[in-house]
Amino acid sequence: MVSARRRPPRAGSGNRGPRPSGDVPQDADSRGQYRPPRKKGANPIVVIVTLVLLVGTGVFFVYSLVNRPTEPKTVVVETNTNEEYNAIKRRILKCKTMVREVVRLRSDEDTQRFSRKWLAANDYTGATFDQLRAMLQDVRKPDGTLPQEFSGYNSDFGELQTLTNDLIHVAPLGGDWDIDE
Repeated sequence: MVSARRRPPRAGSGNRGPRPSGDVPQDADSRGQYRPPRKKGANPIVVIVTLVLLVGTGVFFVYSLVNRPTEPKTVVVETNTNEEYNAIKRRILKCKTMVREVVRLRSDEDTQRFSRKWLAANDYTGATFDQLRAMLQDVRKPDGTLPQEFSGYNSDFGELQTLTNDLIHVAPLGGDWDIDE
């Protein structure tokens, strides 16, 4: 069964307003011909800036090609003394333990053992001092001092000098320290 009731038109449907009656013919030319809106061109400022950037880039590359250096660059390889310095710091710690042992053995009855330990500690401390001095030889001023940026190494020199002085103060008496093994 068909309902006699009519529904109202939905939004968006083709039923908008009254329909023209079928008696009046519609002329296609009366509405006018459809013309899409004209496309806007690029803004002249954008075109000018783009051209200036292109020309500037080209000039930059040509200038860099013309003025590039003909002789090769010298590469300076910096040596990293961190490994060497860390080895010296480990040696300084070993020097401290050796000097502590020598000071502890000073009152021992075995003077030969004390003399051997003292001689070994003295040689090891002297060799460590020489290694630290050799590592910093290139950066020393003509008067023998270190520049301000290398003044942190002075504390290591001070530690080694203190250890050497401690060894001198506990040196074996009677010339026992001249023995060779």
